[in-house]
Amino acid sequence: MLNSKAGLEKQLGKRTPYYHPSVPFLVLWAQKCGCTSVFKWFLWHAGLLEEALDYRVHEEGLSIHNYEVEVFRKTPGYTGQIAAAIEAGAPIINFLRCPYSRAFSSYMHLQNRFFVRFERDGIRHAGLDLRYEILRSIYGKVTPVEYPVSFMDYLLWLDAHNVEEVEVHHASQYTPLYDLPNVTHYRLEDFSQSIDSIERRFSLRDSSAERTKFSSPHHLQKAAVDRQSVIRLLERGIPLNRSPHLSIPDVHRELLAGTQFGDLIERIFHRDIALYESVGN
Repeated sequence: MLNSKAGLEKQLGKRTPYYHPSVPFLVLWAQKCGCTSVFKWFLWHAGLLEEALDYRVHEEGLSIHNYEVEVFRKTPGYTGQIAAAIEAGAPIINFLRCPYSRAFSSYMHLQNRFFVRFERDGIRHAGLDLRYEILRSIYGKVTPVEYPVSFMDYLLWLDAHNVEEVEVHHASQYTPLYDLPNVTHYRLEDFSQSIDSIERRFSLRDSSAERTKFSSPHHLQKAAVDRQSVIRLLERGIPLNRSPHLSIPDVHRELLAGTQFGDLIERIFHRDIALYESVGN
């Protein structure tokens, strides 16, 4: 699949790494895998973070990702420069997220409280369109956006589809680009320690004093909730019309061990799990 220039460019079109000539490596990424923080850290080393943070447009979404799509990746010849760097053997960095935590984060992407307003105001959004699709699969008809979608509903829908082809916030982390030489994987959960190691490896500036700038403003604060309550909540579903003060639980592998949720995630994301577990071993 990557044995030809056309094959490489096709994959780069699906998952375009971060590249800048002043940074001595490329960064692979996936949605719901800390891409906001990773991109900010990369931009800091490229000397572009302040420009990106100042970028504002009158549209839905985070300005940092608007900058990414509308400015950074619109650099003339961007994809060609990436392909040339890969062919020249440039190092490639990738951050993997625990697939169990990521599955819940992807589920929460469907529970966007703003979808009610989007529906009312006729605003198109890929996440809203996918929620409609899943609602139709659950209820067999068109329903209002507020109808509940449980975590089990979501996982069963994923299990019935090719997880490498669904909408990108829900697709497998795996990409054929992982099969390229010179790819080094790090765990997102070890982000701070990992970037310490990367900065030492490539003799880059120490970013430790700047890391508050790399945080993501759209991350939901997680609360410690007892396991039984979390399982019941996952069975019933996170309400779309919820209070902003609702405690969103921290869902992880240990919590889901021995449950139907954990078994489904293991079947759906087995390739991601195997790769994640291999990191550091």
